Amino acid sequence: MSLDGRHSINEVIGEVTRGLVPAITANEIQQRVCEEFVASELYSFVWIGRYNPEKEEIIPAASAGFAEKTLNEVPAKEEPPPQELANEVVRTREVAVRQNLIDDPPCEDWRDHARKQDYQTCAAIPLVYEKTLYGVLQLATTRSQGFGTAERESLAELGVTIAYAVETAESHANTDSTDRKEAETELTGVTPEPEQERRLYETIISSTPDLVYAFDLDYRFIFANEALLEMWGQTFEESIGKTLREIGYEPWHAEMHEREIDHVVETKEPIRGEVGFEHAELGRRIYDYIFAPVLNDEGEVEAIAGTTRDITERKEAEEALQKSEERFRALLDASSDVVYRMSHDWSQMQYLEGQDFIANIQEPTSDWLEKYIHPDDRERVTEAIDEAIRTKSTFELEHRVDQVDGTVGWTFSRAVPMLDDGGNIVEWIGMASDITEEKNRERDLERALDLLEKTELIADVGGWEIDPDTMDVFWTDHIFDLLEVPDDEEPPLEEALDMYHEDDQPVVEGAVENALDSGEPFDVEVRIRTASDEIRWLRLQGVPEIDDGDTVSFRGAAQDITEQVERERKLEETIDQLEESNERLESLASMIAHELRNPVAIGQIYSQRLPAETAPEAVDYVVEAFDRIENIVDVLLVLTHGRETVGERTPVSLVNVVQDAWDEVDAPDATLHVDIDGEIRGDQTYLQHLFRNLLENAVQHGGADVTVQVGGGSNEFFVADDGSGIPAENRDDVFKSGFTTTADEGGTGLGLAFVRELADLYGWSCAVSESAAGGARIEFQDVDFVSAG
Repeated sequence: MSLDGRHSINEVIGEVTRGLVPAITANEIQQRVCEEFVASELYSFVWIGRYNPEKEEIIPAASAGFAEKTLNEVPAKEEPPPQELANEVVRTREVAVRQNLIDDPPCEDWRDHARKQDYQTCAAIPLVYEKTLYGVLQLATTRSQGFGTAERESLAELGVTIAYAVETAESHANTDSTDRKEAETELTGVTPEPEQERRLYETIISSTPDLVYAFDLDYRFIFANEALLEMWGQTFEESIGKTLREIGYEPWHAEMHEREIDHVVETKEPIRGEVGFEHAELGRRIYDYIFAPVLNDEGEVEAIAGTTRDITERKEAEEALQKSEERFRALLDASSDVVYRMSHDWSQMQYLEGQDFIANIQEPTSDWLEKYIHPDDRERVTEAIDEAIRTKSTFELEHRVDQVDGTVGWTFSRAVPMLDDGGNIVEWIGMASDITEEKNRERDLERALDLLEKTELIADVGGWEIDPDTMDVFWTDHIFDLLEVPDDEEPPLEEALDMYHEDDQPVVEGAVENALDSGEPFDVEVRIRTASDEIRWLRLQGVPEIDDGDTVSFRGAAQDITEQVERERKLEETIDQLEESNERLESLASMIAHELRNPVAIGQIYSQRLPAETAPEAVDYVVEAFDRIENIVDVLLVLTHGRETVGERTPVSLVNVVQDAWDEVDAPDATLHVDIDGEIRGDQTYLQHLFRNLLENAVQHGGADVTVQVGGGSNEFFVADDGSGIPAENRDDVFKSGFTTTADEGGTGLGLAFVRELADLYGWSCAVSESAAGGARIEFQDVDFVSAG
């Protein structure tokens, strides 16, 4: 018997073979076969179908274990899956198997049938004797992966035995055994039994793997079946009539059986024993035997019948199990790991030695999951268990557990399934290691690596290493990102060097070679070309590690300093601009100081001449002088303070700001046409100063009756006039501070300089050209319009 109460396949075949002995007819043989198979508990249902060669169909003949009416469904027109398997055996004359029919069936009909009849694997065995197919034996089992190679071979051999028994039962003559029948009759003096019954006994006894024999009262063999003759390596004629010693048994062995035969004759009771001796082909084997008395009509012992079964595998298994138990106990005593045993379906923990890590279990318990496994890991644990049971494979998992001291720990648990001869799981043996410290270190390492990764990302720096022996290159993840290359494999050193800018490759190669030769670190700034053909700047640092004069490692860092280099470049440009601006401001300072003296002096003169009652004309002059001072101050602020002066940009109406600026221009005979709408972003005051300077410039160059036009749209606007215009040679200079033409003698030369400076601050471009009317046209582009009309 196996550990879960089921028979092994060899035991089942032995029981089926012995069950054929009392059966006489073919129907009895078939039904007895089905009943013996189901009685073994290894198979859930069995049926035998007889083959009709004329119609080439299988006709149900016997069954056991079937639900009501199931057998009647087999020959139905809509063939159920088992019938399909039987038809396959008819075609191939070979064993056919379908496994895992519930989880992975060939079709849904088979899944439904398997669920209905409660099985997972189905096999069909041909009943063939001397190339004649007598029928099909079909077996079903709850084992999802049943019917392995050894089981199939054993069942195929049994199929031959059953077919022969059926053929013998239906035959009226058996000429092949005539000679042996006469020999047996002569030796035993026993009258032959009825022909049909004798053939059945002969078939069964000759086909069983057990040893079957008989002694007379003088210890001579009067019968030996094929299995025993094979063990001796002798023929029937060479053996019958000989004693144990004459057959070749060792003296101690022969004496033991002679004493047992005497005991059976004396007591008329069977005797059972166990002995080991040499098999002619298999070597030393262990046998379980029974001697039983054969009584005559007067009740006296006239012969002794015996059967012997080879139990070598079972004894070896028992010894292996005992040794396993001893090793298991030794493991418990020596190991620092948790050792446990689980039932076949993990519903019960049979035993657990916790090693002060988790609480011990001496009695089986079913609440082990709630007692030991952390709530957040229970689902993972059960999923892993279900998969291990389904595949009959090792259970392995890292998970958290509740420790003896009430804290949460980590364990690596590994359990192996113990299988019986039929491949069914009997129990699980497992070990669990306390990996709490390792997990804590792993967590700290992950945290450190995460910090390092974030630091690399923030600093835009990655690490690298070159093996001094192989010159293989290793990069951290950020290097791959920086170079925009796949992270599956680092390139060789030569390919890595090719990524640098062609002008900088010698710098990098020389730095690496020098560091390897001298052991000195290096620090260089070089360019690299990314996969997208972008040029970026790297600060490349390398530090070799020297041991006993040899470079054993070479590590370093690569930091993306592109933005830093760009900032430095812009800073240099800014410094240049500031120097230029300072020079310009220094030039303007003396000019503005000179210009300020004139209006201030005028104000002083006229203010001294003012009579008691203020003269309107003198007041106008004073006001004009101080307006000029205000304008100059505004220009000065823009030129010296730049972006800080222009303030926050808000939507300003172009029509309104142009009109307000025109109202400040002293040009009663001039004409203004505004052909622009919408709003631009800027400062109201400075935009009004800008347009006032542009309009005053147009009036000054065009004359008192000039016509001025303001137009544009989208992202540009212009101011044009029909005056004399600005000569082409002066158009690039009109925006320079202090520049004046003959047309604006007496001017400050700051008006258009202010215009240009304010345009630059707003990011506009401006240019002077000839207007359509022949005058001057000052155009502004890249203007930030909120809306345009």
